[in-house]
Amino acid sequence: MKKQLFPLALWLFFGFVLINAIDSVLRFIIKAYLYFGLWTELSFNFLKYSIPVLSTIIYGTITVLTIKYIKLRTVDFNIREIKFSKRKYILAVVISIFMDPITNKLSGGFGENIDKMNLDYELSEFLNLYGTTEASLGVIGWLTIIVLSIYFYRIYKKSELETKQ
Repeated sequence: MKKQLFPLALWLFFGFVLINAIDSVLRFIIKAYLYFGLWTELSFNFLKYSIPVLSTIIYGTITVLTIKYIKLRTVDFNIREIKFSKRKYILAVVISIFMDPITNKLSGGFGENIDKMNLDYELSEFLNLYGTTEASLGVIGWLTIIVLSIYFYRIYKKSELETKQ
């Protein structure tokens, strides 16, 4: 029994780390857009509304691509035949560990030096945009998890029905 649970637990950890790594990269891209918009002095209102839209587009695209990839891979799926990729796991772990602190360090550095950059933004506007970015990332991240959970649940129910027949 232990021999059967170990591969499943390993795949579970891999999935968790992979989702965390992808989320970290997407957060970095969206925050980079925020800082690029501030640096090029895009209007406050434009940034305030474009960040949630961009977050939705990016996370939605990744969700659709993930579902398509899973559909391609699950035609003849057998978990016992799939080898666990140590390289992919280690890469996902490294990205998960280092991407969030790098993103936070860049955010802090930008926030500390916004007054010295001679930009047309007040600190309160920066904080407002940062809050909007974090809120949109949080909401869209959870929506993505809910959509994928519903999708996997439907696959599970279909496979249950096929097994009974």
